[in-house]
Amino acid sequence: MTGRDRMDATPRKHRDFPYGAIMLRNNNGHGCLSLAALLLVGIAHATEPVAVRSRDFDVDYRVNEASLPLGAVSLWFTSDDGNTWQKFGEDDDRQPPIVFHAPDEGLYGLYVLAENSTGPSSTPPTARTAPHLWVFVDETPPVIQLHPLRQTLMLGQRAIQVRWTAIDEHLGARPIDITYQRGSDDTWYPTGAGHLANTGRFDWRVPDEIVGAISIRVSVVDRGGHRTHSERRRLESAPVNAQVEARVEPMGNPVERVASPDPNTRPPIRPAADPIMRNSPIRATERASRLYREAMTHRERGEYTQSISLLREAVKLKPQWADAFAQMADLFYRLGDLDRARDAYEVALRQEPSMRAALRGLAMVHRRNNNYAEAAKSLRGILRYDPNDAEVWMNLGDVAIYQGDDIMARECYLRASQMNPAATQVVADAQKRLELMSDVSRRYRPLPD
Repeated sequence: MTGRDRMDATPRKHRDFPYGAIMLRNNNGHGCLSLAALLLVGIAHATEPVAVRSRDFDVDYRVNEASLPLGAVSLWFTSDDGNTWQKFGEDDDRQPPIVFHAPDEGLYGLYVLAENSTGPSSTPPTARTAPHLWVFVDETPPVIQLHPLRQTLMLGQRAIQVRWTAIDEHLGARPIDITYQRGSDDTWYPTGAGHLANTGRFDWRVPDEIVGAISIRVSVVDRGGHRTHSERRRLESAPVNAQVEARVEPMGNPVERVASPDPNTRPPIRPAADPIMRNSPIRATERASRLYREAMTHRERGEYTQSISLLREAVKLKPQWADAFAQMADLFYRLGDLDRARDAYEVALRQEPSMRAALRGLAMVHRRNNNYAEAAKSLRGILRYDPNDAEVWMNLGDVAIYQGDDIMARECYLRASQMNPAATQVVADAQKRLELMSDVSRRYRPLPD
């Protein structure tokens, strides 16, 4: 572990080797991968992918002391199952870790190449080279909506028809769990179905001993480990011999479970002027620009707290610098500090109301806090200035799913898929969401009232 910020650092993988270990320390934002780099002896290989929830993470390597000092350390990666390799970069100080930024989500193979006075630890990786470590990068949590529940009879036994829509590009074979809660009991119990495929439907035969009000929760987990819940509460259960089906009414909006922000109250972020520099506006601007550049360098290295400190100094010298506040807000968001992220985004928007990065960032904060109405408001703020922003239309569709508005979600996804043909990835993602929603609609036929 380095001195950089870590949250929930927990070893996820461990193997014994003569000179080191392979493990993953993952967190809500910036993770740390550790692998044994045995210079001139050989490097241990891990074949099972480990999940990372961020595209930015540390690769922590270890070298046996007999190989020191090192002349160079480089990190290589493959994103096509090892067919081709690219050099990511050099570790300038030759001290672990190396900060890796994945170009996109997906499966990556990583390879560390070290060199000292006697030569390199190996030749650069080729199509025949096995990675030292496989990593699956997945930073986007699933979107899930639970449709209104229905109670019916199946072979004389009460049953609740559960229908849902779950959308994510990286779901496993059986990513769905369904649990129930009795009345005011806070405990969630399994329905006995186990892990389910994402078929969008499940009919739960309710045991006879379960009576009264029941809450149903559908959970979906992706390959990155993100888990999202959606809940509905049904009315009082009907008796077994009921001749009329009782309709189950939803209670509240679908709820996404996210990491809670720090409960400690924090003072709002406000721009401040440095009195020492008031009489030297040119010097203040030059120094602020220098601090900003240094902050961006720390950000690229994954040193978020250092970057925030420099940005704070920069905005003291240049209080109306909206971009600096937006960058600061993004760093707070990456660290999971949603309150300060919101405050910094709002400062940026007071200075530049049309700033896309700040509006989109504020929408992300509201979405993480389950405040979907405000998230939609921020996204529509972007569309007022650029109604052809396909990515924002798709994000607005995701928010509509959380709000339980299928019609609005479909309209937004459709617009995203047709708005800008040049945005190929956004178009593909929007079309996939439409396909998944259509597939669920074909299988789900609501019972007549």
